[in-house]
Formats: sequence, structure tokens, C-alpha cells
Amino acid sequence: MKKLLYLAVTILLLLLSACQNNEKASPEKKELPPAENQKENTDGKEIAKDEYEELKKAPELPQTVKEISSYPSGPFANKNFKENKEEITARLDKLPKLKEDANQEVLDAYWRTLVSLFAKDYKDPTYLFEKMKVNSFGNPDIKDPRYQFKDHLNVEIILDSSGSMAEKIGGKSRMELAKEAITKFAASLPKNANVALRVYGFKGSGSDSDKQMSCSSNELLYSFAPYEESKLKNSLNKFEPKGWTPVAASLQKAKEDLSAYPEENNTNIVYLVSDGIETCDGDPVTAAKELKESNVAPIVNVIGFDVDAAGQKQLQAVAEAADGLYANVTDQSELQNEFNNAKEIAEKWETWKIKSNTEASGTNLHRTYDIFALDSDWSKKSLEEDVNILNALLYMRDEKEVLTGENYRYISNKEHERRRMIIRLKNEFAKDLHNINDLTYEEMKKQIEEKYKQNSGN
Repeated sequence: MKKLLYLAVTILLLLLSACQNNEKASPEKKELPPAENQKENTDGKEIAKDEYEELKKAPELPQTVKEISSYPSGPFANKNFKENKEEITARLDKLPKLKEDANQEVLDAYWRTLVSLFAKDYKDPTYLFEKMKVNSFGNPDIKDPRYQFKDHLNVEIILDSSGSMAEKIGGKSRMELAKEAITKFAASLPKNANVALRVYGFKGSGSDSDKQMSCSSNELLYSFAPYEESKLKNSLNKFEPKGWTPVAASLQKAKEDLSAYPEENNTNIVYLVSDGIETCDGDPVTAAKELKESNVAPIVNVIGFDVDAAGQKQLQAVAEAADGLYANVTDQSELQNEFNNAKEIAEKWETWKIKSNTEASGTNLHRTYDIFALDSDWSKKSLEEDVNILNALLYMRDEKEVLTGENYRYISNKEHERRRMIIRLKNEFAKDLHNINDLTYEEMKKQIEEKYKQNSGN
């Protein structure tokens, strides 16, 4: 019995020893860190995975006309690569180097990031409707009472004088360009039309301590009256860009300014020129809606002067709330063109005012011109965008060597595909617009809105 017990203990000890030896021979299991926290070596430069993750946050690229026109323009949308190479490459240099075997997800994220930097501001085809209203001003086909002939014409310009208006465009500040455009526009108005100038944000500075003072600097510096060169010049010389941006308050004040000119016998037009979003805690969208629903019912034109994506989004919402027109401009010429909308109305109003029997003609010709202008706008911007992106890719491949030849070919092919898509969509909507050019405004509006205000394949 003792021998059996001894044998059993011996076998048990041998089994335990074998198990221990087996565990020592096996490698110790360790938890691997999350993939996003791992690092890869790229020619001596370690790139954290989360840099790629940041790239992957770039917005999905648009595929329809509506999506393309709604996609925010990039910070380098209006900068030529060769002329602004130092500024642009400083941003490109922050992008991580791609490994030769980078997968498609990473390459597509890289591609989306590049487009977000250079994307142009493509005008929405529905932008033509307000242009058509301008061209058809006084035509009974336009049911909107704001576009019918009235006894008086009043135009109020609201100008942003916040600190960012001091930024330069082609050697001149945004403010200088705006003042010149306003002077030229006011001088073009009929002698018996009234013009007014309201300016905000021209006191204090952009500091928090000056916020209250700056936000309250919102004054009608040229009261409603026919254009007088010296008087307007003096008004424009009273301020320089300095402070904050009370967009909402300026729209509320404009409603008060126009209160003496009710819609029944007044055609009222308001221009809001701003280079940024509301910064004085107001609600500009609500203020715009209240202005639209007031008894002065103005035609509202909102102009974003070289604004960023956030500014574009808010100012577009302001224009929509006022049932008005939004346009993003990047230079004085484009700003002047937007003022010309009111100039066309003024010219037709003046003709009607002097009792001319000449019928307003050439509506279809105007429409055709506007369609060609929109077509040309898309073509020009698509080409400029394409050239900038390809130059950026060449720089990253040849000078910085952060793209391999294979990665370069993949992304450049994506760029070629994008340009072909934009041109194809542009050709399609131009054809659609030409085909319905003979319809009435309301019929044309209905057809185009049905097609382009939906997230369809166009």
C-alpha cells in the first residue's frame, strides 16, 4: 500500500513539473496597445497613427450639383499655388508622409483633405432665380410683390467694419475695396433714388475688453437721401476696420431705418456685406426672418467677402431666412457685380418712373447670358482648382518626397475623375437651363428646384 501511495505522489510531482516547464517555454502573452496609438517609422520620422485618423475626418466629397455648390470653399480656394507657394506649402508640410503600402482608406482620406484645402465656391444653379427676378423686375410674371414697380426706391448698405476687414486682397484691404465699390454703386443710382449706409464694429478692437463697446458701434452714417458725392465720401472716411461683428443687431437696425418706407409704395433693397460670422451673441437668422416679415419687406442681398466655411454657412442661412440672395465674393470685381443687381433694378425703376412706354424686353436674352455666366463660372473654377491640386501633389512628390510615385498616381487620378464629374454635371445643368429658358419664371423655378434642391444624382 505504501508503495502504491509513493508511486502516485511521484507521478503527480512529475506532472506538475512538466506543466511548469511548459509554461516557461511559452512566450509571455502581452496586451498590444490600440492600433491608433502605435507608431510607424518613416525615414526617421515617426508618425502617430492618429495623424492618419485626423485625415480621415475630412468631409466626404460631394457627388451632386447641390452637394458641390454647398461644399465649403477651402482656405486656399482663391490662392494661386505658384504665387502663394510659401503660404500653401507651410500647410502641406504638416500632412504626414505616406508609406508606400498605404491602403486605400488612407489614400482617400489624404485626397479628401487636399480637396478641402483647395475647393472652390461653386454657385448653385438656383442662384439664377434671384438674378432672373432682377432681370424681370416689374414683370407681372413675377408674383413676388417686392419685385413690382413702386413709387419710391430705397437702398440700404450695411457694411462690416470689424477688424478682419483690414486683411489684404491684392494689395488693398477688404475695407478699401468695399468702400470703392460702394462709392461706384451709389453714384450709379438714379438721382431720385434714396441710398443709406449703416456701419458696424468700427470702434474698439477685437479684444474681449472692447467687446461691448465694439458690438454697440452700429450707426447709420449716411441717412436715406439721394446720392451726394462729398457727403458719402465724408461718411466713408469716418471709420476703419477695428472690432467685432454684430450682424443681428445691424439687421434689426435696418428694419428701424426702413420703417418710414413701407412696402406698399416702396421698393426697398438691403445689402449686407460681411467677412465673417456674428460675434456679438446675436441671432442673425432670426433677425433676417423678422426683417423679411416686417412691413418694409426688403429685397435682401447678403454678400460674404472672402469668408471662411463657417462664415459662408451662417451668411447663407441669413439670406435664406430673408428669402434673399447670398453670394460669396473674393475680390472687388465680384463685389461690384453683386451691387449691379440693384443697379439693374434701379435702371428699370427709373425707366418706369419717367413713364416710358418702352416695354421691358430681352428677358430670355438676359437669362441666356446668366446661364452662360454660370457655366463659365463652374468651368473656370474647376480648372483653377485642378491646377492647384496637381501642383500641390507634384510638390509633395518631387520636393518633399512624402508621396511615392504610386500614391501620386492614385490621388492625381482621383483629381482627374473629380474634374470630369464637375464638368459633366455642369454641362447637364446648363443644358437643362437652356431647354426651359422660354418658360415663365414660376414654371422655370418649379422645374429647377425640383431637380437641384433635392439630393438627386445631379
